[in-house]
Amino acid sequence: MWPFKKRIKPIEEPLIAKSVICIPGLWNNIDELKNLIFSSSNGEYMVVGEILLSIKKERHYKFEIGGRDERMTASFKCTGKTTMIPYDCLNKIEKHNFVIYISGETGSLREAENIAFAGAEVLKAGGIGIKIDTAGKAFEKSEWLNLVKNFDETDLYQMFVASPIVDEKSGVFSCGMHNLGLKDTIIQGEELQRSIDLVSIFGYYQIFDKPVILPHQTFQPDLQSPKYLITDEPNQPYKGRGLFENPYGMWRLTRI
Repeated sequence: MWPFKKRIKPIEEPLIAKSVICIPGLWNNIDELKNLIFSSSNGEYMVVGEILLSIKKERHYKFEIGGRDERMTASFKCTGKTTMIPYDCLNKIEKHNFVIYISGETGSLREAENIAFAGAEVLKAGGIGIKIDTAGKAFEKSEWLNLVKNFDETDLYQMFVASPIVDEKSGVFSCGMHNLGLKDTIIQGEELQRSIDLVSIFGYYQIFDKPVILPHQTFQPDLQSPKYLITDEPNQPYKGRGLFENPYGMWRLTRI
């Protein structure tokens, strides 16, 4: 008789999101870029091989250097619509000769903050603008540096989340909450402006209050507003879309 074998439940690996930041710039050469990052950060950041090291924060990120990309200006123009990137910034991007990609595991408010500050140091060293490739959102240099200078944790929503995205088929939804370790949100069947406001309010609520949200709970933005049922949405609009797909999932809000 064969002995019974105890079935061991496989250990589930924790979900970890990756954030990718894109920064075009005008540098004479790669050595100049590396030296400027070190000097402008007073030695707190340095590039070693293909790694960007943060000495003070004890963090490291993949640091990729690419040449000129003819699609870069159009990409910033498209992803910078909600942040209203000015034409003088786009004109500077048109003249770029290098593109920096900074990527690393985030998936929490603290790690999103850390990579946001790392991106700021590359901007200070000569970057022109910054694009969050894991959200589809771009900023001019001064706006990002301003957010970092006067940083508040709730600013992470503005920095890393594209919201609202309006689609006739899908409704109104957010993209990029996975950079913060949170689910995105989708709403259908509501008046457009109410949907836009609700997606943002629910996003900020998660960052500010840090609630434990479970399916079939309800959410009410204020006492004068209707209540909404919170459920899991299995079919994200960006499902299978690589950097845009949220590995943590998506919440659907439905009016009760």
